[in-house]
Amino acid sequence: MRKTFLVAGMAALAVGTTGVAVAQTPAPSIEASGSGSPSKAGTKSKPKAVNFKLDVKNDAAAKTTAKSIKITFPKTIKVSTKGLDQCTLGDQELINDPSKCKKAFAGKGKASANLNPFSTTPTSLSFDVQPIVGKNEILFLLSGSADAVLHGKIKGSSMTIVITPELQQPVPGAYSALNELGATINKKKGKNALISSVGCKGKKHTIGVEVGYAPNPNPPSAASAKDSFDIKCS
Repeated sequence: MRKTFLVAGMAALAVGTTGVAVAQTPAPSIEASGSGSPSKAGTKSKPKAVNFKLDVKNDAAAKTTAKSIKITFPKTIKVSTKGLDQCTLGDQELINDPSKCKKAFAGKGKASANLNPFSTTPTSLSFDVQPIVGKNEILFLLSGSADAVLHGKIKGSSMTIVITPELQQPVPGAYSALNELGATINKKKGKNALISSVGCKGKKHTIGVEVGYAPNPNPPSAASAKDSFDIKCS
């Protein structure tokens, strides 16, 4: 069975460095960027599959623990799992054997965070990220410093990725602080695509990103941070 959380040595380090005085930190902020190809847009009657790249950087100086990442797409972008191979495994079963859902794999990515960010020597965490098509959601299988499944629920023109409590606080009393999440997401089967363009307005698709924060243990000065970026289209 694959490991499900941090190895014992990392846990011991985290517990040993808790209790450090918390210095004043800046307000949280994020930097979102990405791209989409091809730039030639489709239409509602003839959607065109998009290879979507997303990168979200969280200001490390703010030492914030993320609880959610919401991505909002314009009306010219459609996100749907209809007609695609979908993974219906439970989280632990998927962690134990990802190959059972290989047909639903939808790209790749990386993520990083700091464990116990208020200590003088935070522990760096790194993850490989495997996007997977689920039922009305995109699953993000994390492997590396910890194994976990994040659920990106699709609702209308938005997708909200929920960070599990176990990743927010991998060790009792020691929180994690998101540094960066980046992924390339794409999947197509026949006429169906996970992400597709159905138009183009003002020669661009504007993508909004909002990261919501959890107390770690104190609430940050702002409950969330927002940014947006444009993808060129024609």
